[in-house]
Amino acid sequence: MDYAIKLLETEREIIIAALKNGKKERLNDLQQLDKALGWLRLLEERQLDKANRYHLEPLPFIEGYGGFTNYRIAIDNETDDMKFWEEYKKDDGSHLLLSLGDYLLIEK
Repeated sequence: MDYAIKLLETEREIIIAALKNGKKERLNDLQQLDKALGWLRLLEERQLDKANRYHLEPLPFIEGYGGFTNYRIAIDNETDDMKFWEEYKKDDGSHLLLSLGDYLLIEK
């Protein structure tokens, strides 16, 4: 991944030079390249190295509950009895609320 990032960073410098020389049509190229670099850096940082090892699962609309209902992550404490479940909390103590439009990244 490091090679790809360096390659795109080199291309980014070329595009910036072209923009400085008045080639305004390269602005869209720069924007697209910056998006790609952002994703590659995030993937590298999180060590998500092989795309075929993961599946993106979109969270669907919850039928019958309206568009403002949230998904919550629960720790089931190895029981199907929901009274023993605990809601997952982030390090700062807040709850992680997921909703329509969010994705789960699932390792295969």
